[in-house]
Amino acid sequence: MGFFARLFGGSAEKRSQPTSWDLLGSFGLPTLTGQFVSPAVAEGHAAAFSAITIISESVGSLPLMVYRKEEDGARAARESHPVARLFSDAPNDLQTPSEMVTQMMANCLVHGAAYAEIVRNDAGQPVALWPIHPGQIALERIPSTRRIRYLVSDEVGSRRLLPSEVFSIRDRWDDPFTPRSRLDRTREALNGAVETERFASSIWRNGARLSGVVEHPEQIGSEAAKTLRESLQAIYGGSENAGRIAVIEEGSTWKEISASPVDAELSEARRLAVLEVARIFNIPAPLLNELSNANYSNVVELRRQFAAGTIQPWLVRWEQAIKRDLFSETGRRVHEVEFDMDLLVRADFLTRLQGYRIGREVGLYSANDLRRFENLNPREDQDADAFLSPLNMQSEQTGERKEAV
Repeated sequence: MGFFARLFGGSAEKRSQPTSWDLLGSFGLPTLTGQFVSPAVAEGHAAAFSAITIISESVGSLPLMVYRKEEDGARAARESHPVARLFSDAPNDLQTPSEMVTQMMANCLVHGAAYAEIVRNDAGQPVALWPIHPGQIALERIPSTRRIRYLVSDEVGSRRLLPSEVFSIRDRWDDPFTPRSRLDRTREALNGAVETERFASSIWRNGARLSGVVEHPEQIGSEAAKTLRESLQAIYGGSENAGRIAVIEEGSTWKEISASPVDAELSEARRLAVLEVARIFNIPAPLLNELSNANYSNVVELRRQFAAGTIQPWLVRWEQAIKRDLFSETGRRVHEVEFDMDLLVRADFLTRLQGYRIGREVGLYSANDLRRFENLNPREDQDADAFLSPLNMQSEQTGERKEAV
């Protein structure tokens, strides 16, 4: 089948049946409780929204570097490369690179995939990326083949796009042709977290909760009780009266009401819901402000785990998708793309100085290398780019075999 037939369609090609991804984007997915889990419902949960925001903004904050591979194995940064400019200057007329990457990363986490239309110049170089909402694009498989195309319906209009015209990032799918989001896979757990919040809201809206009671040694009438209540509220109620010393007349005593077992169980259920969300998005719970078992040492280690176990796999997806969709076959052979994770894994200043000292002493870095790491201007003296060589580690110059003594 020719190019125009694939682009404009033909009688032999039919759109595939709606998938769970299509239903998720429109109505939500049903759960055992009878409720539906949709992207709006999931992001309405504070922990889920926080997890999506943390991951997407972390990826969106990292600079992308494009390198050209030299014959000697070295790499040279290509800041003027068209792909590098898309991720450093502007991907389109409306967004910054950080905004575009953050938006696509969030769409991928919620919908299972993220898409952007590629605009190319006459030389075939990408000059713009326009993100497409996953609800506005449908994946079509050409029957009896392993080829696909995209049907898009957005503010520009309805059109078919070929794979070479679409930049896509995907979460884990069951096969190469059927999108499936983690909201679909874990909808029961997410629904449990959402239902816990709904239950708490219902308790606070419909339940009667007293902060305390005033006990009087004798029977008093309704008017006296009303007067006593209003006087206590007027004198001691409100934030401006917090901490005042109470004086209760006529032998009355104040009895504070502690939290009920239901309140305690609800608080624990909400904490466990945060842990469920953390498991779904593979993010350490302390990053969601669940600090029950957190201390300085394990939080620092968990942040490293977040960089290596949560963000790094997504960066690999981004890097490979960029090479697949935005580079030509020749460009893929001679270029590499890499997100700079230095800002994400950077240690505290004292630890960095200790590492710099070791690297400088063993000849790994020059003085200007270290100044560049700290965003300082380079030195101009002749020793600024020199490498040190420890006296006890210098190579033996003669090359002669030494005799045993």
